[in-house]
This record gives sequence, C-alpha cells and structure tokens, in this order.
Amino acid sequence: MLSLLRTSLYEWHVTQHAQMAECEGWEMPKQYTSILDEYETARKRVGLADISHKGRLFFWGPGAGQFLNSLLSRNIITIKPGQICHALLLNEQGGILDNLLVGHFRRETSEMSFYYIVVNAANREKDVAHFKQFLTPEIANKPKNEVYFSDETNEQGMIVIRGPRSLELLKPLFQRDISALPYYSGLETSLAFGERWALVFRTGCSGKEGFEIILESFFIEQFVTDLLRKGQIFGILPVGFAAMDIIRQESAMPVYGNELDESVTPFEAGLAHLVHLEEHDFPGSNILRDPKTATPQKIRIGLEISGDYPACQNDEIWSEQKKIGWITSGIFSPILQKNIAMGYVSREFSQTDQVLNVKIGNNINNAVVVPLPFYR
Repeated sequence: MLSLLRTSLYEWHVTQHAQMAECEGWEMPKQYTSILDEYETARKRVGLADISHKGRLFFWGPGAGQFLNSLLSRNIITIKPGQICHALLLNEQGGILDNLLVGHFRRETSEMSFYYIVVNAANREKDVAHFKQFLTPEIANKPKNEVYFSDETNEQGMIVIRGPRSLELLKPLFQRDISALPYYSGLETSLAFGERWALVFRTGCSGKEGFEIILESFFIEQFVTDLLRKGQIFGILPVGFAAMDIIRQESAMPVYGNELDESVTPFEAGLAHLVHLEEHDFPGSNILRDPKTATPQKIRIGLEISGDYPACQNDEIWSEQKKIGWITSGIFSPILQKNIAMGYVSREFSQTDQVLNVKIGNNINNAVVVPLPFYR
C-alpha cells in the first residue's frame, strides 16, 4: 500500500487533535471535534480548512494564454487579469479529465501576466502529464510566444476561510484591499506584516462569504496559528473535509471521482456553460459538437429522499421496478433538514418533481427530483 502524502500543515492538524483520514491520496483532517459543530462554524461564523492537497500549477510567458486556450473547454483568452473561472480538461472523447479553477493575474511590479490553475489532488500527476504532452519544445520555445510552466503544489499551501465573518477577520491582514474582490476574482498581494507573498481568491470553494489564501509552504503554519489567535473573537475554528463536503453537496458542486470522471461529458454533468464550442478548438471539441452528444441520454439530477438515512455513492435509483440510474453523492443537509443526493438517471426521468425510488441498504425510499443547487 502506498503511503499517503501530507501537507505542510500536517503536524499542526495533529496538535489540534484532528482525526486524520485518506482524502485523494493525502492524509487530511476529516474532523477536529464534531462534524456538525464544524459545519455550523463554517456556515454561521468563520471556519478554517486546509486544502493544500489540491494541485497548484503556474503558467506564464507571452504564449501561456493561447496554450491553455488550446487545451481547456472555455475561452481563457477572455478572462481578464483578476478574474477566476471554472474550466474543464477533456479527453479526445469529450470525457472529463478534471475540473479546474483558472485565475489570470498581472503582477503590478513587473507587468508580468500569469495563469494560476488549481486542480484536484488525485488528478495532479495526470494533469501535469497531460499539459506536458502538449507543451512540446516547438510550442514552449516559440519566439515571442514562449510558455513556461511550474508545479507549485509542494512549494505553496492553500487554505479556505469561510463564513459570514471571514472578511472582518481577514481584511486587516493584507496590503491590498480584499473587500473589493467580486465573486470569482482574486489578487496577488503581500501580508500587511512581514510582507510575505500571497494570492487571495474568492470563488465557489469558499462561497461568497469566504476566501482561499495561497502562501509559501514554510510560512503557512505560522499564518494559520496567528489567524486562529486573532480570530477567537469571531468564533473561528478549524474545519475538516467532512463538514466542507456537506456544504459542497448542499451547493450541488460536482466533485471529481463522484459526479465527474472520464466517462462523463460536460453535457451529462450539467456543465455546458463551461464549454465554448464556437470560439475555439480543444481536445474533445469535435465530439461535443455532435448533436447527439449535446443531447445526452444520462443527466445529473438532484434528489430529496425520504427515510432515516441518506443515500450513498452507487446506491441504485429505480422507477417502477426498473433501475434507471445511480447516486454519486448523498448527505443529510443540516440547513435544509432533508436527505439530499445527486446522481445520474436516464433523460426521461430527469424532470423536476418526478417521483422516483432510491434503494438504500434493504430499503426502498421515495425520492423527488428537485432543481440544483439544493441551497444557495
């Protein structure tokens, strides 16, 4: 059995008495105290979560934008400095290799433009190999259009600060004003004290009431320690990946390995808005232009499910004694007080308010198709 990887905050998690568990090949904090208490902290006050296991890739040079545009599902050239977006990395059959966060930045001191990409932890090596496959010497060294690439995952750490008091806590800590950041934007800055380099994001990972912060690995433990001390008056607590996953599912954000994989197309996953077919070509674009692909036979749906227990991945979805699909993620939602789940069904069963059944253990539970997201 391969040993699990550890982030630069591993020892800190241990001192906080975290229950460590496997997450995408990394040993990560599942919970510190109570999953429900941590969920409530992230929803109502301010929670701190380590997401340093996610891959962080750095592209720069005059040809970086065009290079990424040739590989990603959306037109990256239209992303202005300071903006962040979701994009997909696809195979030649239109299947999803990974779902990414892509940020475009311009350094104030040198006017250097660069792209910062956050990838799923379990897919990092696969993604890096995919980018390198296309970054041939002829493309990388093309005069006046050079492309440079670096994997910064081990050199940098990344945390989420989430909750309604996040801005109040974080605003004094940076030299640039993060309160002006719109949703899905970011900035490069320095810490107010010590002038350490930082990237600050405001994206779907943290929600509108939160931020993602990227710092150098050797410094992130000190930053987190100071943040918990300063955040005591705001009720800050560390939050494990179990509580964060509840929030993710309530927001109906598809995750790789559950809702997304190489056998799923963007149209099946409900991610057509991330595909810009009219503007550029990329791996799989010809397949996605086929009208049959654009009208898939399986669809990602949301379900509210009766019964005492939530559904789990791979539980079967039925209609009139016929299996029509499967569950990809399921939880009990504390904020909705309902069992909710996402899954895939045949197109004919995907209409809102359609009544279906989910087999959970030996029980057959009623389920109703509902719009996504479950909670905004």
